[in-house]
Amino acid sequence: MDKLPESTIEELARQKLEGRSYTEIRAHLAESGLSEDEVSEVIKLIDEKVLKSEIEQGYRDRSRSWNRIGLILAIVGLLLTIGSNAGIILKGVPRLLVYGPFFAGILLMIYGRMLQRKQSDPFEKGPGRIRSKRPYK
Repeated sequence: MDKLPESTIEELARQKLEGRSYTEIRAHLAESGLSEDEVSEVIKLIDEKVLKSEIEQGYRDRSRSWNRIGLILAIVGLLLTIGSNAGIILKGVPRLLVYGPFFAGILLMIYGRMLQRKQSDPFEKGPGRIRSKRPYK
């Protein structure tokens, strides 16, 4: 497996993400002189990188959506609060209900930020939390 550098594997993974099929990548690797076993190993490495990239993109998308929802809710809550304090709308409603959407929006934006920071690596190498405590397999 010493024949292909990491940069080549990353380049092939990027090509896969752009729409190139595994058959084309396999044919390209076979043309470059790799044996069938080495081609299979490289395809496995490419697949791991592609899967990791897709999972990270899902985390990013989810945290961005929470940020957007929180921002929209905070803006609506701010408009309700200003309107209520000016006496234009919601005159008899308790203040807690008027300020609630604004604070809920702020909390959702904080939650989105926490999701961005929390993005863990699902492919961490090692035995894991439970296995590292046990002396047996």
